[in-house]
Amino acid sequence: MSTGDFDPDDPVEASEDLAVAAADALSSIEASPLDERAAGFDAMAEQLRRELERSDPARSTS
Repeated sequence: MSTGDFDPDDPVEASEDLAVAAADALSSIEASPLDERAAGFDAMAEQLRRELERSDPARSTS
């Protein structure tokens, strides 16, 4: 799949894209010095939480 074919409204493609981004972020965090990793994991968790809240269908029906 090329980026030109990406449909951000397709939940399967969006999930795959998020999974790739999360894997890349984990690799980057794990390559950081030990004393910097906690902040990286916290930032990643916050970003994933915001994405989950944004994509939660229950939130859009209220």
